[in-house]
Amino acid sequence: MSKALRIKIIIVFIVIIGSLYFLYPTFRLVRMTPAQRETLDTEKPESFDKLVSKSIKLGLDLSGGMHLVLEVDDSQLKEEDKKDVLDRALEIIRNRVDQFGVSEPTIQKEGAKRIIVQLPGLQDAERAKRLIGQTAMLEWRLVRQQEECAAVLNKLDRVLRAEHGDSLVEVIPGEEKGPIGEVPDATAAREETQEISETEPPTVTDLDALGMPDSLLITPFEEMEIDIPLQTIDKDKPFTSLLMSFYRGGILVQEHNISRVRRFLARTEVEKVIPKDSEFMWLDDWQMLPEGGRGRLIFLVSKDLVVTGANLVNAVPEPNPQTPNQLLVRFRFNRKGAREFSRFTGENVGRLTAIILDGKVKSAPVIRSKIPSGEGIIEGNFTDVEARDLAIVLRAGALPAPMFIREERTVGPSLGADSIQMGIRAALCGLMVVVIFMMIYYKLSGGIASIALILNLIILFGLLAYLGAALTLPGIAGIILTIGMAIDANVLIFERIREELRKAKTIRSSIDAGYDRAFRTILDANLTTLITAVVLWQFGTGPIKGFATTLSIGIIASMFTALVFSRVIFDLWTRSGRVKKLSI
Repeated sequence: MSKALRIKIIIVFIVIIGSLYFLYPTFRLVRMTPAQRETLDTEKPESFDKLVSKSIKLGLDLSGGMHLVLEVDDSQLKEEDKKDVLDRALEIIRNRVDQFGVSEPTIQKEGAKRIIVQLPGLQDAERAKRLIGQTAMLEWRLVRQQEECAAVLNKLDRVLRAEHGDSLVEVIPGEEKGPIGEVPDATAAREETQEISETEPPTVTDLDALGMPDSLLITPFEEMEIDIPLQTIDKDKPFTSLLMSFYRGGILVQEHNISRVRRFLARTEVEKVIPKDSEFMWLDDWQMLPEGGRGRLIFLVSKDLVVTGANLVNAVPEPNPQTPNQLLVRFRFNRKGAREFSRFTGENVGRLTAIILDGKVKSAPVIRSKIPSGEGIIEGNFTDVEARDLAIVLRAGALPAPMFIREERTVGPSLGADSIQMGIRAALCGLMVVVIFMMIYYKLSGGIASIALILNLIILFGLLAYLGAALTLPGIAGIILTIGMAIDANVLIFERIREELRKAKTIRSSIDAGYDRAFRTILDANLTTLITAVVLWQFGTGPIKGFATTLSIGIIASMFTALVFSRVIFDLWTRSGRVKKLSI
């Protein structure tokens, strides 16, 4: 066996195994009954969420839901404010939809003034329109002190233990308890935190050097350089055993425990324990853990709306005067907002304040000084994109432009089920007709082409799952078209081989010449189609993009199966030299 053939076999093997691996979650999810899905979601929510996230998603036309086209009215805005008004509106809608809990929503810009929103599985049109039409709210709230938070956590453990006992969680013996437990007093809480992290938030003593007096300096969380063990579920501390540690005013929760923590906080008995003037909120950003993995911070914040973004005038990224290679974000309130902000910062110097947009904590800075001017700066190791995005987030809560619904469509789930059945039936019928034709016309070689075609579909669906692309009804049409194009490549190769055999050439030389002579034609035909599919994907929306996605993936897969996989089969078949007549 030649080295080139050995490499091809390894590549084919890797592609097949990889495609089946990416396709397995979808296969497992499809085989589960609704009752099994509900059981898995209840008992192992993190496993269910992971399974769904790795499975092929269904588009709006297959799963049902809502399709909205919104248009931003920027006629009342100044010219300089119109530049990123669509980005700000997009941020508002995305935050609203994420908070609403719609699975796999599609939110994207169309042109200069329109936004397309697709909400799969959502049938309540009025509810969706109320959700999107609300004005985004930017809030500045105080973060509760650590001893206050520790007292609430202890109450949560007690009420969950009293209400549910051993039936609430599975006890895992022999494991070390997490660092957050009962904290009898504030001193113990502080000592516990110091054992975990000895560093304090950085301070700034010379604000005048920045050229921005009366400003608020915000420094993002630093990466931890500590070793925190994984936590296990403890029946004595059913809630706090899911947490990692206090960190910079918040509580760290590892990614695999976030679903459990959310479900506990949603329980009725837990909501009654949390003080009425406080609530738990998540930081809208992942924290990378030193031992690997990631987690999120959750804060206990005041419900009092001390300062809102209603009076925020502007927020722009600009270079840091002290470190020109870094960016900061400057924000400014109007006169009324400046008075509120001055009182708020003056009364809470040294405290953490949560910047909240639509119920999500965007940042939790330390108030360094009173700010009577109403101007502040957010300083950190920002990239250009991060600084720009943060500025958009801040402005989004203060100056949303009116949005009007230009198009509204509701797709029922029954239509989606019918569409799936009809699409699958059409694809299977087309596949059967093609396979039968190839087996009759090209005999054993047609069987090789049929195997390559099935592999083509496996690769296509595997890539759809890996890329997280949604399967739509036009996408099914693209798959059917891919079947025809994949067979077309094999037909070109087989006809070339037949021509060489008619010239009385050997089987090996005929196969080599057939593939070599057909390669240029196959490449030209598929490349031009691929370019068209890429253009459709880039500039198309909705159904057009779904069609372009499956078509482009299918073209790449068909070229691989026709030029690599089938060639490997032919080479293995004829390399011994014992084949006297090629079945073609």
